[in-house]
Amino acid sequence: MTSRRRTPTEATTRQFLTSKLAMICAAVMLAGCAALPEDAPVFEQLDEDTGLTITRLGRPMELYRETFQRDPAGRFAFLAPFETNQMGKREHFLWIALPLEVAGGTSPDVEIDGRALALGTPAREPDTAGLRKSPYKVPTPWSATFYYRIGDDVVTKLAAAGTLSIRVTEQTKEGTAITVFASSVADSRLKDFAARP
Repeated sequence: MTSRRRTPTEATTRQFLTSKLAMICAAVMLAGCAALPEDAPVFEQLDEDTGLTITRLGRPMELYRETFQRDPAGRFAFLAPFETNQMGKREHFLWIALPLEVAGGTSPDVEIDGRALALGTPAREPDTAGLRKSPYKVPTPWSATFYYRIGDDVVTKLAAAGTLSIRVTEQTKEGTAITVFASSVADSRLKDFAARP
């Protein structure tokens, strides 16, 4: 039996290919992490269903329920602005998701720094923004979602907010109750959203 010895060229080629493969794997893993919307304060995407460009926060703002809730899924409400852009026509919207059953004929009231924010009548479906699905992930299947068309003035007020709160009439087993979700805004994402050109 004869044994075949590797030549120096074969060993060098094998090391080169192994190091190349390791670099490619590392690059793919890093690229996958950087592509997540949550990595950026403000994220832009093309809606595949409608062709609209959507600019939104990487993650919506979380507001905490002021009254204790055993179910963790019911402890947070979510609020976030987004912008649609179709061939230069830009429109702003405010998205709200509440983990409860809203009493019929009512809608949430939003306050900034203790003052009510005039938002008008909300829509319940994303088609008001020209979309087929929510620009944000709906946190729970039973969440009540609301879409408000807003102007630049509301975007500016959100960016300058010290506190945000949502007051809503909730339908419970015992009847209706006022539920408040609130947050001290210590997050620059709203400012980043408002500062875009």
